[in-house]
Parts: sequence; structure tokens; C-alpha cells
Amino acid sequence: MNTKIGIHVSLWTPRWADPFLEHIRKAADLGFDAVELPLMDPRRLDSREIRSVLHDTNLAVCCGTGLGPSNDVSSIDPYIRKLGLLHLLDCLSLAKEVGSASLGGVLHSAWGKRERITEDQRKWSADILGQVASRASQLGMTISLECINRYESSFLNTVQQGLHMLQLIGMDNVGLHLDTYHMNIEERSIPAGLELAGKHLFHMHLSENTRGFPGTGSIAWPDVFKAVTRINYNGLLVIESYVLAERPSSDDVCIWRPIEEDIDESLRNSLGFVRLSISRSN
Repeated sequence: MNTKIGIHVSLWTPRWADPFLEHIRKAADLGFDAVELPLMDPRRLDSREIRSVLHDTNLAVCCGTGLGPSNDVSSIDPYIRKLGLLHLLDCLSLAKEVGSASLGGVLHSAWGKRERITEDQRKWSADILGQVASRASQLGMTISLECINRYESSFLNTVQQGLHMLQLIGMDNVGLHLDTYHMNIEERSIPAGLELAGKHLFHMHLSENTRGFPGTGSIAWPDVFKAVTRINYNGLLVIESYVLAERPSSDDVCIWRPIEEDIDESLRNSLGFVRLSISRSN
């Protein structure tokens, strides 16, 4: 498995929609192969500037986004669902322009949704996502739906729920986006969850049980990477950790204390740990 290791640049941004060009350069300096870029406000981003920095750093790129109450594609309100469709189409266009072949994240519903979910809501979401997937297919792209923990969403928590959504959408270019932090909460076994996803795993985030950097907590990484190898996953592996406190984005993900003291040194160590663990899993 010759997998590229990436970093989600939201690690460094105090707010989700903050500028991130300098953080792309930071990722390159730290030795990463790729970056994941958050497209929270795609109409305010300049694709030419982003492409220029990616070219200068020679990093691979993938993109993600999320939805809120005002553009929730599972909303009972068709106008809100329409706004969600427009947002996701804007994100697809920008992702294509900067060189990403995929769009992942909480595409299926509002992040933070906490209510009992009806099958109608899942069907409304699937209808919109089918339209997004059709456009992605025209662009030669894929989309992936992130399964997140019960404290951040009531809509899509487990691999099994994710597979059900894929059936409702019925498009081959739609897959799952899995994250070890969320899986550690929701799956009985992370390796078993990965194997259940199998060929439907399109994108993967790496994070510790504390939401810190891989290799600093209790997740059994050798078993995780062996499962990734068994299912022949060949996409990016992106470290998405939140370790800084006292900033708006940290408040949103409940980081109330520093998780890592020396960010750069800890991140370099984690990158080395991930690479060594992958090599041993082959």
C-alpha cells in the first residue's frame, strides 16, 4: 500500500471559514504528501490562489465541507434543501478547480443535528445527494458521506447506516468517509467497520480516541492499518485532529484543554508513526 498521508488544515484555523493558504505551506514544511481543504464558504475562495500554492508545494489535495441548519439537505423545508444543493454544487465546482477528485464531509445533513430521524428525511437527503452525485460524475469526481459520532449528529453515525444511505442514493460514485475518532465511539470494532465498508470506503480520517494525533492514544493502529490493507483502500489517509483550545472551532468540537503541547513536534512524530505503521501492515 503506497498511500499518501495528508493533514486537514482546520487544525490551524481558529474559525472554520478562515483563510488557509499559509497552512498548505506549513503542511509541506512538516513533510505531508497532501492537504484537505475545508470549503465552508466556497464563493469567497480564490481557486487560482489555491492552485498556485498547491503547485508550489507539490501537495495532493482533497476537499470537504459541511452543512448547517440553513442549508440542511435533510430538512423538512424544500427551500432549505435547495440551498443545501446549491452549496454542495458550489463546493464541487471549486474542488474541481483546485484539483481535487473528491468532495467529502457532512454532506448528508446539518452538522449538530440532534433529533429523531425519519425515513422521509433520509430520502430527501438521498434525492439531493443523487443530484450532487450526477454533477460529480460529469466532472469525473466522487463524493463521500462522513459518518460522525452521536454527539455531533443523529443522522449518520455508523457504517451500516452509511451503507443504507448509499443504497438510497444508488450512484456508484458515492461512498463513505470514515474517521477513526468517530468509529471509536460508534463501531463495536474499528477494523470490522472498515471491512464492512469495504469497496465503499472512499475517504478516511485518522485521529486518536482523544481527537489528538495518531499514536498518542489508545486506538489499536496496527489492526486499523491491517484492515485498510485487507480492503485494498488506496485513497488518502488524512490526519484530522483538533488539539488547540480557546478558539471558536475548538469550542464547536468540545476541545476545552490543549491535547498536544508542541503541535509541530507532535505532528512530525505522528506522521512518522503513521508511515511506519502502514509499512508494517503490508
